Amino acid sequence: MSKNQPQSLLQYLRHAVARAGAGDVEDAELLERFVGRADPAAFELLLWRHGPMVLGVCWRLLGQEQDAEDAFQAAFLALVRKARSIGKREAVASWLFKVAYRIACRARTLRSKASSTPTLLVPNAQASDAEELANDLLWRDLRPVLDQEIDRLPESYRRLVVLCYLQGKTNDEAARLLGCPRGTVATRLARAREKLRRRLV
Repeated sequence: MSKNQPQSLLQYLRHAVARAGAGDVEDAELLERFVGRADPAAFELLLWRHGPMVLGVCWRLLGQEQDAEDAFQAAFLALVRKARSIGKREAVASWLFKVAYRIACRARTLRSKASSTPTLLVPNAQASDAEELANDLLWRDLRPVLDQEIDRLPESYRRLVVLCYLQGKTNDEAARLLGCPRGTVATRLARAREKLRRRLV
């Protein structure tokens, strides 16, 4: 994650990681516990597991600590309100990505309407190396576009991109989490990469 991301929220998530001991429980089971028994520990583990990805999306699109934290909270509040209606419970990560992306886009639009001067996202000024600064500027512009294109992918592709590329799961882990063959995961990831490549070119 970017070194500019909100530190207080990241510290909370790291603390939650230290307390969570159920890393092998699948998302579908955690969501079922939260919906069926109002289990706060299940929700906390979902927050720990997917919080960094959600915060990353919000931060890349909004670039300001308070705005990113507000969008982050809104995304997880949406999970609290709509958990019962999520059809594919094994795909919580993909659902959260889509919700966080849309909330952050709305917040950015509202902010730009409210402000007559555009907000310039400036990377950390401590980068003394010109090449590193150029890369930061490139990624500052490219990451929101990449998030937009991931959001536009079909659900079956987006789920795998979020799991494997944004959350670092292996193909085997993704196959187990989604209950599909490893070959299907590899094929869909290849197709998703090709779709993203064509759109980004």
